[in-house]
Amino acid sequence: MFSVEKIKIWFSIFFRSYLYHQIFWLLALAGYAFFTQDERLFVNYLNLLEKNDIYGNTVLLSFFAASFFTFLDAIFIGWVVRKLPIRIIAFFRHVLYVLLALLIIFLSANQNLTFEELRDYDIYFDRMPELGIRSLRFTLWFYHSCIFSTLIRGILRKIGLSNVLQWLMGTLNKPQVEKRIFMFVDMRSSVTIAEKLQHKKFSYLVQDVFNDLAVVENYGGAIYQYLGDGAIISWSLKKGIRNNNCLKAFFAFQKVIKRNRFWYNKRYGLVPEFKAGLHVGDIMVLQVGRLKRDISYNGDTLNTTARIESMCNEYKQDLLISGILYESLPHIKKFNTKEVGNLKLKGKSRGVQVYKVKLPNK
Repeated sequence: MFSVEKIKIWFSIFFRSYLYHQIFWLLALAGYAFFTQDERLFVNYLNLLEKNDIYGNTVLLSFFAASFFTFLDAIFIGWVVRKLPIRIIAFFRHVLYVLLALLIIFLSANQNLTFEELRDYDIYFDRMPELGIRSLRFTLWFYHSCIFSTLIRGILRKIGLSNVLQWLMGTLNKPQVEKRIFMFVDMRSSVTIAEKLQHKKFSYLVQDVFNDLAVVENYGGAIYQYLGDGAIISWSLKKGIRNNNCLKAFFAFQKVIKRNRFWYNKRYGLVPEFKAGLHVGDIMVLQVGRLKRDISYNGDTLNTTARIESMCNEYKQDLLISGILYESLPHIKKFNTKEVGNLKLKGKSRGVQVYKVKLPNK
């Protein structure tokens, strides 16, 4: 089960990365051909297509570009980023952008080359066409398109596709009401762990556990915010209650951490543990800020979720949920649940019904 979860994470990341790059480069390359009327770069590369036409050539080139940048995304994560200084990584990426543009120019001028001939490195210097104004124009356009693609991808990762679409349509200028499920996840004994590991090593630990937290996306969850050594995960009501996704996500996260316990012990001398609180209710979705804009969720639902999570230590539980969410989950009886009681939460005038949830005994 654990390996399946990891495979799902990797496949989801790979698929979304490739899909984004395929759409972006198909539009970008088609736009370049349309506005410049320069079709000499859009040829049947290496004679891979049976029919040589501008449309098929554009799709073929976008496939090459999408595959390359998906591979590049996979490289510049994890240990590679940690081992190399940021300046070197940035320099390396920008050099690759230019080299890829030159490779496209080279292939367009030598479309009859075979894969065997491409293994001879001298051929790249011997058959490189003369770089005129058209080549320079394409190189500059391609380089700036790479930077623009990185910018767009960063925005999508920051606020999510659905929020980007609403932002573009201007619907978030006025606050809107949504019913959502929220989960606050927090690391146990984080102060003690931070003191033991010191700030640099503790920061790496936080990076690693947040990478493992990506498993919640397998259950329809979206990470709304990272808060120090904790995070806020959000679901639409429909996605959250379907198959108890909001509960399964937390237990899947625990299992991924447990599966990696030997690696955590070897690297940090400990296995991090987490607690969480879940609640559902109406919140306001709005765009905030004037110079630095962001999409924000506001409302008492978030405050209540945070208070429920804070009670985990007192009741020595990993997962506590509100009574409202308990009543909303159609298949809650598949888990071991027990009523904690009507708790008086900090800052709340009324008590909140709370339940503890555990995995069923097998």
